[in-house]
Amino acid sequence: MQRIGKILIVSLLLLLFGFASFASGSATLRAAPQPASPYVLAGPPSVSPALIDLVLTSYHSPAAGKGQALYDDGIEYGIDPVYALAFFFHESTFGTVGIAQTTLSLGNLRCIPDAACIDGFAAFPSWEAGFVAWYRLIRSVYIDSWGLTTVEEIIPRYAPAADHNDVAGYIRAVEAAVDTWRSEQLRLFGPVSGTTSTMNASSTGQQPTPVPTPTAIGPSAGNRATAVPYPADGYALQGRPTVTVDFIASLLTQYQSPLAGDAHLIYQSGEQVGIDPVYALAFFLHDSTFGTVGLARVTHSPGLLHAPVTADCHCRSLSGYRSYQSWEDGIRDWFRYVRNYYLDQQGLGTVGQLVPAYAQSRDPLVVKTFIQMVERQVTLWRQQSKQAEQEQQAQAASPQQ
Repeated sequence: MQRIGKILIVSLLLLLFGFASFASGSATLRAAPQPASPYVLAGPPSVSPALIDLVLTSYHSPAAGKGQALYDDGIEYGIDPVYALAFFFHESTFGTVGIAQTTLSLGNLRCIPDAACIDGFAAFPSWEAGFVAWYRLIRSVYIDSWGLTTVEEIIPRYAPAADHNDVAGYIRAVEAAVDTWRSEQLRLFGPVSGTTSTMNASSTGQQPTPVPTPTAIGPSAGNRATAVPYPADGYALQGRPTVTVDFIASLLTQYQSPLAGDAHLIYQSGEQVGIDPVYALAFFLHDSTFGTVGLARVTHSPGLLHAPVTADCHCRSLSGYRSYQSWEDGIRDWFRYVRNYYLDQQGLGTVGQLVPAYAQSRDPLVVKTFIQMVERQVTLWRQQSKQAEQEQQAQAASPQQ
């Protein structure tokens, strides 16, 4: 009996030890750290003032030339300025569109106690003051108070879905911009002083996210342009309209565009040549903010189309670009030109193939950002148009009170 009792005691101890080891292992598994995000806002600069100014100048930003200020403020608040640049791009295309043109606010901040308030948004006396306000908000509130450190954590609070924001799209856009500009910093200027060439990887040693390169276009033996497919390019211009006439009209009205009365014409012109008009909208936004800025206000051209003129374009040459008597002539010719020249003659059927040939600049950074901007807007507008259409159908189907 004593021997059996000892065996039982030993067995019980082994069982308890095994259970404790299992519990400890389970706890270890549960506590295993998740892979760190490479998009942590707090950190040293990964882009230089020169790169920042290059980007701002490429987009004709009113903040061009202020790259040093944006850079210095990032150092002061311990935030990599590449993120400020990415938010600035997403919120107002570097101050070229929307209320930021008036408020001088990098991040379209809502009204705060120490700033003027315009239509619910904080307004600042200078772009430099707007930079500081954004950095201070991110540092003191999001990082220090709320403990949110990454793009994935900050954006759902910064631009919540409840305010009709495309949170996932916003995150993707910021991360893509960060990857692009960090890559271009290394290619054009080398590592930022005091950083390493692996700055676009996190401090945990993760590899940086691969950055897609623009399509390479060159002559072939048949003297036709050949295009290397743009990675992950699912944006073919040919197709049926994916946005409604009502959505086009509301978008142009929102931007106070002189084309606001031409929504039907834009839609129908796209249908006639087989180009989804959502792409025309994205190019119009990029080239002239729907006709509200730049040479387009004189040429009545939705896009910067080079001369020479042709017999069917109803246009003349002005400073080397096609100029029209009316926006209607300009709209029709843009669709014909893109269809006949780029799609049919050159065989450039997607955004990634067309933009390197269409863009005024041959700078890879500018081209790459142009491609990403067009694709981002197309995705966003398709979602918004579909949502608006569904809401209209639901209202029409609901019983009248």
